Amino acid sequence: MSETPLVYRGVLSAKEAAGFLATTEGTLSQWRHRGEGPPFARMGRKIVYRVESLDAWLRELETATGGERR
Repeated sequence: MSETPLVYRGVLSAKEAAGFLATTEGTLSQWRHRGEGPPFARMGRKIVYRVESLDAWLRELETATGGERR
């Protein structure tokens, strides 16, 4: 039985999430260790990110007119 790739289930690897966020895997790693950055999950030893969580995290970072956070 063939498994559906994670990306088709709305889940990205750390490398794919870094590309999605236009940052590096190293930055994502630093954020995880500091308790910052987008939510993530561990699947065994693999770190994964849900696309919807990345979108929500980005929405929280958006600034309103005048540079103030929403």
